[in-house]
Amino acid sequence: MYTDVAAPAAGPGQLLVAPVATGVCGSDLSAWQHTDDFLAAHREADVPGELFDPCEDVVFGHEFSARVEALGEGVTDYQVGDLIVALPWVITADGAPHTVGYCDSSPGALAETSVVQAGGHLKIPAGVDPVTAAVTEPLATGVNAVQRSGITAESAAVVTGCGPVGLGAIIELSVRGVHPIVASDPSGKRRELALAYGADVAVNPLETDPMTVLAKELDPTAQTFVFEASGARGIVRELMTTAPKYSRIMIVGSAMRPETIRPVAGILRNISLEFVGGPGRGEATYGAFERTFDHLINERFDPSLMVTGYASLDAVEDVFAALRPSDGSTIDHVKILVRNDLPVGTGIVPTG
Repeated sequence: MYTDVAAPAAGPGQLLVAPVATGVCGSDLSAWQHTDDFLAAHREADVPGELFDPCEDVVFGHEFSARVEALGEGVTDYQVGDLIVALPWVITADGAPHTVGYCDSSPGALAETSVVQAGGHLKIPAGVDPVTAAVTEPLATGVNAVQRSGITAESAAVVTGCGPVGLGAIIELSVRGVHPIVASDPSGKRRELALAYGADVAVNPLETDPMTVLAKELDPTAQTFVFEASGARGIVRELMTTAPKYSRIMIVGSAMRPETIRPVAGILRNISLEFVGGPGRGEATYGAFERTFDHLINERFDPSLMVTGYASLDAVEDVFAALRPSDGSTIDHVKILVRNDLPVGTGIVPTG
């Protein structure tokens, strides 16, 4: 709902920023559509930084680029006017760290202004489009899964789900020289992008089992890594029985609802499951965030290809509906960016 909330101000060690472009994440869609499951998952995981009161106004938005508008006391590493890809974190007045966009006392980036802590952001160099640079954060989730897997060029990969997270995995796999890369998604647009970003084959899983295609491409001595980025219901159990024996399944799709697996099936097939999110153990910074931005500024992929629409700030509700249709139809959008420079009433504008 498009409404007014109190304007934030930068406190000590913080930046007041004006978002340039903001994406809507699959986690945002789940927090909106499956709020109870979203909050329950964070309580179970003991991650209070993404807990919010659903009875209060909550402004989503954690995938964004922004312009620095004001500096809080003690900030020296940024200047007013800097363009940044934001690392979405904020410490609220009670001293608690939060992910920007999942906090009822500080607005996320789907607003005219937002507040972030003054650290970890990536300055956008001249010549790089600050609008499409907003895709860095969601792609980094997929890049992170590949980095954590340690996969090398001698292995094979399957990516299930070719939204921004899956595309990030494909970009990183391609940069590493992994072949074959088999991508799977019901959306024709997303499969087209998977191929453009480095996949060798892209299939519609409603028609073709990606593992059948993999078998035709696979060197029998190669290990298979599966990057599960769809969050589809029941897919982990399915992959445990269809992926080649000894596969490692890296789970990065944020399914909110409880699932069941048959552990003995995984044991009999020697399948490894690994859940991946955020910096790895011992990482002082979020290395995948920085690596993804390096891919972008060095033109190892074209970020504009995955932007399938732009929207004005008052059209956020329409963006959510387009990305999670109530009738369960296939989603052909990949990333719709909400741009604060578009006038109210613009709605969603397809990029063609």
